[in-house]
Amino acid sequence: MMIHHIAAEAYPFAKAGGLGDVVGSLPNALAEQGSPSTVWIPYYDIPSLNEAHLTQAWGFSFPSAFGTLSAEVFTLRQSQKERASFYAIKVSTWTDRKGIYIDPESGHGYWDEFQRTLVFQLAALHAIRSNNQRHDCSTKDQIFHCHDHHTALIPFLIEHCEEFAHFKGIPTVLTLHNGQYHGTTDLSKVSLLPYYDPSKQGLLEWDHALNPLACGIKCAWHVTTVSPSYVEELKRSSNGLEGLMLMEEAKITGILNGIDATVWDSARDPHLAAPLKFGRKDALKRSKELNRQALDEHFTLDLSLPIVAFIGRLVWEKGADMLPSVIHSIRSEGIPLNFILLGTGNPEIHHQLTALNTDSKPTYIDTRLEYNEGLAHQMYAGSDFMFMPSRVEPCGLNQMYAMTYGAIPIVSNVGGLKDTVHPMTDSVPRKIAASKNESSPSTLQNPNGHGFVIDDFSVQNIVGILRQAVDFWHQQDERLAWMKANHQVDFSWARSAAATQKVYENLQSKRIGA
Repeated sequence: MMIHHIAAEAYPFAKAGGLGDVVGSLPNALAEQGSPSTVWIPYYDIPSLNEAHLTQAWGFSFPSAFGTLSAEVFTLRQSQKERASFYAIKVSTWTDRKGIYIDPESGHGYWDEFQRTLVFQLAALHAIRSNNQRHDCSTKDQIFHCHDHHTALIPFLIEHCEEFAHFKGIPTVLTLHNGQYHGTTDLSKVSLLPYYDPSKQGLLEWDHALNPLACGIKCAWHVTTVSPSYVEELKRSSNGLEGLMLMEEAKITGILNGIDATVWDSARDPHLAAPLKFGRKDALKRSKELNRQALDEHFTLDLSLPIVAFIGRLVWEKGADMLPSVIHSIRSEGIPLNFILLGTGNPEIHHQLTALNTDSKPTYIDTRLEYNEGLAHQMYAGSDFMFMPSRVEPCGLNQMYAMTYGAIPIVSNVGGLKDTVHPMTDSVPRKIAASKNESSPSTLQNPNGHGFVIDDFSVQNIVGILRQAVDFWHQQDERLAWMKANHQVDFSWARSAAATQKVYENLQSKRIGA
């Protein structure tokens, strides 16, 4: 099977969030398991794309509601690790913006977001068609895998638009990385789509608007989400699509994301002050301490106290609006810890956090309001706990990075956090329960849990859990044993790819039987 992934992001070429991590890694893992994959993203005028190895491959023109548009296709290569074929499509004035979603000059989203994503989806389908022709490829063993609302119109386009009749009958998969964002726009913009049977317009609509995500859920052969628990959460809360999620639940599967072990390798990570050694207890203790000391170069710390870190976007979904109150409480109660933060987001939260920085005993607070990938790696390796008080976390990757790098997670009981971080018991962990060759989420089971879980989302309860974590930190032997056990959990993309491969195989069977 040839799998075509179409998305707005793919790490390391263009990334704004977890979507980019998934699309940058899953296709490579699928290719390694025998499913050749292509990845199609827009060309943005951003450093990470311009600094990649771009090679102009071919060009073409295609019709649109905005006239005949010209497109250029570039092949992308960052390193030899890419097994899938990555392409960026440039449609001048439409894709080549200075930001992926946000205009860096205004700080706001682009006013023509729907038009931009539509142009890219049309261009991607024409690019795949021309690539098939260039290589004389049949479409009979191909699958389109779309990601989030930015490419969710593709299942409708290939099934109901005459312009793409040559793709009709090809199975389509839509992955919901974040079901809260639908790409909704005014219903009048259906006129911008290629010609389709007017009787099918209901597929484009939801709540009297043009809703790309709802359309994709209706039209895709199968829908996946990025964790099993997130499927259930979307049925209860998906920004107005709860009824649709219930109607279509038979074709929805939750598959937990993985992490790229070539990027997140605690033994070989170039961003770390020292490689982490999880073999002997004394080696783990020493290597962890070296990475803690390295954080002292970036933050004001008392290294005799535990280090609690928050890394992420400072937005409501991540629970960032709770941080000022939580920090104020731990400081006023004199809880002895270091609290460090790396992230950007809501300007008001920025202002509140900056005002809370302090180096007065016994609580040390220090923040870095920036995006810094290298420092993030060092924080995972040097911190003792990773704090994730998320309200919404479809999958969550930070807890996986943390467990891989020896930071014990403190997380909310939502989404992928619920699937990956089970509450710690009082017992020292003995083993990891399941084989690394299994593909179900049961591979993540540790009979003694993985971290601290927040069930009651209140400042008082969160502060109480942080106090428990501080007490646990002083139990050095138990803490080191838990770090080692968490490090052994299999978060590889091989597990996720195997589950995704089963979805593809089932769809191909349906196609053959049709």
